[in-house]
Amino acid sequence: MPRTRLPGPRPRKALGQHFLRDTGVLQDIADAVRVPEGGIVLEIGPGTGQLTEFLLKKGYTVIGLEIEDRMIDHLERRFRGNTQLRVVPGDARLFEPSDVIPAGVPFTVVGNLPYFAANPIIRHILESSPQPTEMVGMVQRAVAKEIAAREGDWSLLTISVRVYAEPELLFDVAPEAFDPPPAVVSSVVRMTLRAEPLVPAERNEEFFDFVSRVFRTPRKQIHNSLSRGIWLPPDGARTALDKAGIAAMRRPETLNIAEWIALMDACIEVRASE
Repeated sequence: MPRTRLPGPRPRKALGQHFLRDTGVLQDIADAVRVPEGGIVLEIGPGTGQLTEFLLKKGYTVIGLEIEDRMIDHLERRFRGNTQLRVVPGDARLFEPSDVIPAGVPFTVVGNLPYFAANPIIRHILESSPQPTEMVGMVQRAVAKEIAAREGDWSLLTISVRVYAEPELLFDVAPEAFDPPPAVVSSVVRMTLRAEPLVPAERNEEFFDFVSRVFRTPRKQIHNSLSRGIWLPPDGARTALDKAGIAAMRRPETLNIAEWIALMDACIEVRASE
């Protein structure tokens, strides 16, 4: 039996678009959104407005950030006269929340994120100012599992999220829930923002530069990864690891954020002693 066509513009294959159509999943996502008292919802890429409708039915005030003009036109027609919704043009990888969120108003973020742009969107929103109280996003299952990985199996993406938020894998979404069905399973993940990032703002650039350099060889022992990624004097890697209290045979993926900071500081100390 052929599927009922969704209202509005068709997905563009060139943009990797897959529109969520399963009403049960849409309801589950809307129910997963926790809006702070007096707050609003910022929806990333509302597209044809399928999730938007469920959010509005829950009584939320919604700002839809949409990059495509054809979608903006459709959303304005579909929800004409609905004062709970404001659609604004913008790229979620580049926008400033202060340009769309009223000053002093708390907000939460939700969105079916495009697979090719999910990582930069998440990183940009987590590092933005003002920050949301949480973000509920649908991404590829492999990406969601990486975001919410248990300690001991962290990637650079895991760390870039955990510096700012506590992630939680909520549920999987089968390809059949989309139009057209993607080739992979998707997952919905919640990221609850911390009161303060685990890395001070003034050290943010230094921290991520250090971690990314060492993470170029995540499966190697930390001693070897450190020696290859960071300039240190002879035997400086072992000295730095000893100062940080980290065993040389551990792998970068096993370090938590406090250990990364300790190792970075130890390397700075070792270089300064030369």
